[in-house]
Amino acid sequence: MARVHYWQYIVDSEGRPMENIEVRFYLNDNPAEEAEIFTHPSIGTPVTSTESDLSTNGNGYFEFWVGDEFETLGGYVSTQKFRLVWERAGILLGQINNIDVFPPVFQVDETDATTSTRTDKNKLVSNALAYTWEQHSTAGLGVNAHGYEAVDTTSQDTEFNKLVSNNLMNYILSALTSAGTLSLTASGAIERQFTITSWTVDGEAYYADILHGIGHGHPIVQVVDEVDQTVVMPTTVTQIDNNTVRLHMATNTDMEVTIIG
Repeated sequence: MARVHYWQYIVDSEGRPMENIEVRFYLNDNPAEEAEIFTHPSIGTPVTSTESDLSTNGNGYFEFWVGDEFETLGGYVSTQKFRLVWERAGILLGQINNIDVFPPVFQVDETDATTSTRTDKNKLVSNALAYTWEQHSTAGLGVNAHGYEAVDTTSQDTEFNKLVSNNLMNYILSALTSAGTLSLTASGAIERQFTITSWTVDGEAYYADILHGIGHGHPIVQVVDEVDQTVVMPTTVTQIDNNTVRLHMATNTDMEVTIIG
């Protein structure tokens, strides 16, 4: 939005149109200064109502356009108020003060990234909130919307221009690869550590299932008593599947378990 349409009909006390009535448009806070207006909604330069010889037609009608703050020349901020005067041959016939030309709710500008008014609460959302929203809502992979970049899992840069950094995704994928939970070849041994505080009764002994997620069969299992830090030999270690072992113990005390595979 750059120019706002303003129009009125001037009639006499009996409702009859008043033709050839001079209309003058002023700044409300400076009644002696005529406001700059436009005679066309999109072309032309600003003029005053006197310069344009603004007057009513045979129907008592007149119109002009007022530029807002985004107009290159002759624009006004949204809080500017105006004064309208109509007269005939120097005789004042009427006037209206404190005219609000601009609407209370303005059209949002999704391209506004720099203006001082981009956070004004004069729209359903501010320009700042709407900035490049259309690009964001329709963006696909690899499209730069709101400064976000697509993740490159081969990179380890730490620039925060994505939902996650390349460095973080590289680390996560490396960890998952080494853990064997993806269909990828692990490049080295993986260690998992657990503290077991809850045991299931099994006759006169106890057991606990440990989900280690290593993805290898028959990993190395070491058990340490959490209190005195001595190595304890389990009664039996049973492989449930490549990611789970069942640890059988003679006691149900808290244990620290290390699994390597």
